[in-house]
Amino acid sequence: MIDKPHAQKYVSGITVTALALMVVLTAVPMPVQAAESTVTGKPDISVSSPNGPVEASSTQTLTVTLSNTGTILQGGQASYEQEVQTAEGLQVQVLEDRISEPINVNTGTHTVSSLPSGTAARSQFQLELGQVEPGTYRIPIEVSYEHTRSVSYGPYQETFRKTSEENDIRYIELTVEEKPQFKLVAEGENNVFGGDTGQLAFTVKNTGTQTATDASVQLRSQSPALYFGSQSSPQSSTSLYIPSIAPGETRNLSAQVGAEANTEAGHYPIETTLAYTNENGVTEQSDTLTTGVLVQPERRFALTNIQTERFRVDESEATIQAEVVNTGTGNANNVAVRLTSLPGITATNGEAAVGDLAPGESKPVSFTVSIPESAEPGTNSFPFAVEYENPDGDLRTTTSPIRKALEIGAEQNPFKVVNVSTDVSPGGSDTVAVRVQYQGDEPVTATNAKLFVSDPLSTSDDGAYLGSMEPGETKVATFTASAGSDALVKDYDASVEIRYDEQDGDTKYTDGLPIGVAISPASGGLPVPLPVIGAIVVVVLGAGYLLYRRR
Repeated sequence: MIDKPHAQKYVSGITVTALALMVVLTAVPMPVQAAESTVTGKPDISVSSPNGPVEASSTQTLTVTLSNTGTILQGGQASYEQEVQTAEGLQVQVLEDRISEPINVNTGTHTVSSLPSGTAARSQFQLELGQVEPGTYRIPIEVSYEHTRSVSYGPYQETFRKTSEENDIRYIELTVEEKPQFKLVAEGENNVFGGDTGQLAFTVKNTGTQTATDASVQLRSQSPALYFGSQSSPQSSTSLYIPSIAPGETRNLSAQVGAEANTEAGHYPIETTLAYTNENGVTEQSDTLTTGVLVQPERRFALTNIQTERFRVDESEATIQAEVVNTGTGNANNVAVRLTSLPGITATNGEAAVGDLAPGESKPVSFTVSIPESAEPGTNSFPFAVEYENPDGDLRTTTSPIRKALEIGAEQNPFKVVNVSTDVSPGGSDTVAVRVQYQGDEPVTATNAKLFVSDPLSTSDDGAYLGSMEPGETKVATFTASAGSDALVKDYDASVEIRYDEQDGDTKYTDGLPIGVAISPASGGLPVPLPVIGAIVVVVLGAGYLLYRRR
């Protein structure tokens, strides 16, 4: 038991000791816990479109603008504030299955890797609008992205982030306006052949909601080989006129179109636009529409099975016979084949009318030419042009002639000697019978033959009248010839020239037809020539006279 005075001393000592300990502890430094900072915020994505009114029954590009105006809920370090307001992996798409109107979406999902606050991005989508009634329609746009919701950080602790995913559906208004709209429908294949013209036929339909008046339809060729109008005045464009065309109404139009001869076969586009006045009196222009023309190769022809008759120098009626074949793919009407000019040779019948030729069909043709005496024998190239009419009745000629190599033969004498007979003997005279055949193609008249001989032959009757002669006819020209007494028994050269009149009245002369006149031994008596006999007679008479005088 401690008495009171001692107890007071004990308590006082403890108190002093405790106080001293507290002072010591207060003097020793202790670690302090750092305070935590957190930044929170979010992106704020809005969608809009700069598109104005669009047309029904058309293809349109829908532009979607994505804008981010992020929000800070609790601020802090600037870089973290930017992070929590940024949309990452942003994806945007048009929800076609939520559109009740005939609108098709031909573009899939667009992705934007990062969209910070205060920035914008654009995505474009291809839409096909069908028969959509005029009005304003809400187009659903799905927007999805990820973002950092919050960032916690401190000087002595690891930075900690929380993320979120967002998926929202926003709407853009699309206005389909009331206006005329147009669609082209081609009538058939619109064929045209190279080197020819044809008709481009098509139908214009107003698929819009307003009437168009004073419509000018502009057609433009996209190839220099294709033109509008005639061959003599080709144009790269043309225009057609429609006074008025109401919604749902159609107009049938056509324009003359042509293709150059060397145009490659295939389909060629024709661009078309319509300038018109709408119901408010405002002049507008349609989108570019496209129709087309099918170009087929130029009509082609060939000459086959060519044969010639009397095709020789100095022949007034040489003939060419052949077949013309349509080797192209199109019908040709009222076909005619014409033999074009050739130097020195005259076509006396240079054109053959054939009529219509279907592809692959052939028909015979024939021509006659006059080959002058001055022509040289040999091979010559003869050009043939083919003319025809197209379905519109326009006359066309192939751009390149058909060339054929034909052989011109040497000149042929219209008469020939087929036989010569005579009994002329040395010192005697006799007839010379020359059998002559006429080889011409038409009858001749006033035919005369003249005999030409040389020493030791002579003639006292060198002419023979044969009169008229038919082709292939043979007549005998008879002459009188004498042989000198010194003539040898052999053949001597001679010739016969014939004068005759042709059907047109022209008188012609042949060159000398060579013949051989045979001198044969005298028949009967002594085989002694007459001069020798004469000399003997003179000698005998002389001897007799001398004997008589001596008596």
